Amino acid sequence: MKRITAFFLALLMLLSFAACGEEEGESSSAPESSASQESAESTEGSESTESAESSEEQTFEEQFDEDGSYIPLNYEDMKIMKLTQWDMCEGIVDSKHSEKLFRRKAKQTMENIAEGGFNTVLLQIRPFADSYYKSEYYPLSYFVTGSYGKQEVKYDVVSIFIEEAHKLGLSIHAWINPMRCMTRAEIESVTGDWAITEWYSHMGDGGEYSEYMFAGTDAGGTSRLYLNPAYEEVRQLIINGIDEILTNYKVDGVFMDDYFYPEEVKSNTTIDANAFANRTDDSAFVFEFRCNNVNTLIRGIYAKVKEHGEDIIYGISPNGHITHAYGAECADIYTWCANEGYCDIMYPQFYYGMLHGQVSISELMKQWDAVLVNENIKLVPILTLHKAGTTDTWAINDDAKEEWKNYHDVLLMSMTYMLLSPYRDIDGIGFFCYQYFYGNESKKAAVKAELENYAPIWEEYEELIGLDVEELAAYYESVGLDLKALGDQWDERLVNTGRFEAMFNIPEIKGE
Repeated sequence: MKRITAFFLALLMLLSFAACGEEEGESSSAPESSASQESAESTEGSESTESAESSEEQTFEEQFDEDGSYIPLNYEDMKIMKLTQWDMCEGIVDSKHSEKLFRRKAKQTMENIAEGGFNTVLLQIRPFADSYYKSEYYPLSYFVTGSYGKQEVKYDVVSIFIEEAHKLGLSIHAWINPMRCMTRAEIESVTGDWAITEWYSHMGDGGEYSEYMFAGTDAGGTSRLYLNPAYEEVRQLIINGIDEILTNYKVDGVFMDDYFYPEEVKSNTTIDANAFANRTDDSAFVFEFRCNNVNTLIRGIYAKVKEHGEDIIYGISPNGHITHAYGAECADIYTWCANEGYCDIMYPQFYYGMLHGQVSISELMKQWDAVLVNENIKLVPILTLHKAGTTDTWAINDDAKEEWKNYHDVLLMSMTYMLLSPYRDIDGIGFFCYQYFYGNESKKAAVKAELENYAPIWEEYEELIGLDVEELAAYYESVGLDLKALGDQWDERLVNTGRFEAMFNIPEIKGE
């Protein structure tokens, strides 16, 4: 079933499951601060030796074909952890960490992920038109050097991440945000000659746009710059960067996040007026033109990825709310999901919970089932923990707004609905992001409660996909859960929000 040797898979899973459970908590949280780690480095003893020996026993061997080319390690059913720049920023800055110390941090991170039952890591490698490695096309990231003004690095953090992931049988995909760039202050601090700094210089003092770059506001409300995919030079820069990654690193896939055109420029036609006036496609409107620009970029990325190997995965993670992603961000999900040559996997961001008035989990599954007409494209939703314990101000009605504060089994029931959905089966599941499982965010009471409640179905989740309701009910009972009671409880909550269509409708389950 999985695309690795059965013996190693069995060994890995046994060791991973044995490591889960009571030993998580503090020992599985984010690695210690720099000062305490430096102290630990100078006092290595028998305990660390035993750990190293144990790690060697778990080592998974990378596979190569007869020509010596790396064979990508990927899983039929994916259990994904997103590892963002924010998760690792304290550990990556090499001015604070020796290579030996950083490797220990990366090793601990990957061990946490493997022991947590995940099999795939999405590693942020290009968050803001920068680079985690010394690149020909992009300046080194602040998250690696500590400053955009510093363009030297002591060691290769990307290689270390990949090596430590593969030792544990973890698939690792390079995560890029191709259009999103730095803030003005950040790009002005970059040293050296780069395409992005040249393009920025043409904007002038406080300018709104130049030929290849424009100003926008990201989802977090930060004013920053964006690369304009209307131009071949911009698209080629992005594709060259991906070619560089695949040439230099044994990644198992490429992952593109949800930063397309920022919503804030939806009604701003001046930023690409010249490009639109000189367009070579048959688009009649700026919106259609922008969709075509993104589509051209994505086709180019897909083609470049497949040049390096048909088994290397290319996936896209748009906003799960399809009509918003399309209408506001020019993310043409309808085209990507209906045709060949755009992607292998869709990783929609299902960040809305169960009760949301517009895009609850049930509505999202319905929408994605409708657009995914190309059966060769997998569906792997990404859930989130960042709303746990907070008010969701965009959830329409009062009960839905307080869902993440009032209930602490939102993840459990979101995952349960996806198993029971009358729509297409999913091909795995993922989570945003590492810090909520093992970092400081994991200490929050609401987050801990969500993780405790979802734990009984997580370990075997990929094996539950495709089971019928009676088989699911039997498994739930075996781990101390009453599937029908849970479904009835959430259906009642749905009624209380003013929705009249129950989500679960689980029938009475007849025993033996």
